[in-house]
Parts: sequence; C-alpha cells; structure tokens
Amino acid sequence: MDSLLRPLLDAPPAAVYLVCALIITAETALLPGIVLPTLSTLLLMGFLAERGTLHLGLAWVVAVAAAVLGDQLAYLEGRRWGPRLSHRDRWQRVETAVARYGVPAVIAGRCLAGVRTLVPRVAGSAAMPYRRFAAGSVAAAVVWASVELLAGHTTAVVL
Repeated sequence: MDSLLRPLLDAPPAAVYLVCALIITAETALLPGIVLPTLSTLLLMGFLAERGTLHLGLAWVVAVAAAVLGDQLAYLEGRRWGPRLSHRDRWQRVETAVARYGVPAVIAGRCLAGVRTLVPRVAGSAAMPYRRFAAGSVAAAVVWASVELLAGHTTAVVL
C-alpha cells in the first residue's frame, strides 16, 4: 500500500493541504465540482495524518475552512443567480424545503454527496438569512470533516 501512496507520503505537507483545500472548496463553490472526490480527499487526509505526513488538527482546520468557504461562495451565487431559476417547479420545491427546515437542511445537505453542491445555492436563492446559513454551514462542516477525517485516520491504524 505504501508504494502506491509514496508520492503523497513524500510530498511537501503544504502542497497536500493546498490541493485538498482546493478540491473541498471547489466541490461546492463550482457547480461542476459535484463530481470531485471530497469524501476520498478527507479519508486520505486522515490516513496521511496517521502516517505522519499531515497533522490531524491542521488537516481538520483546512477541511472545515475549505468546506465553509465553498459553501459561502455557492450561497452568494444563489443570492445572485437563484431568482432566475425560481420559476422552475423543482427548484421552487427545494427552495421551499430549505426555507422550511433552515439550518437542519443545510446540515443534512452537507452530508449528502451531490446535494452539498446545491443546498448553499438554494439557500441563497431562497433568501435564507445569511447568519442562519453561515451557522448551519460551519456546524455541518465541523461534523462532516470530523467524521470523515477520523474514519480515514482509523482506517490507517487498522491497515
């Protein structure tokens, strides 16, 4: 296994943090980011932290900050462009659900691949108050990053 990961194990930690942060941010900040492997990225970060390439605490800070940044950019995009999409029936149903459930919808959205790319845009489009959205985004990023990083870290211990 180490031979496959040797390039990552030998890479400068700053480069690994930067690439991981870009992947995590781009998943929600860019609509095509829906196909980016953020779960694998977080698992890998946890794995690399157990192997000594990364520091687990710093990996967690990077992952949370990148997720929150991506959410904020997507929220702003939703505020700007979302109203142009609100005439579509499906978009209106999702907006209604996000408006109704608020922060819990933002938190649940972070945990579902694909949905985490759309929920911040829908929240912005639905004019969810920014403070409520930001609180949900931070809470969701903390839980999401913690679970996935620890899963990667634990898997590395088992291997």
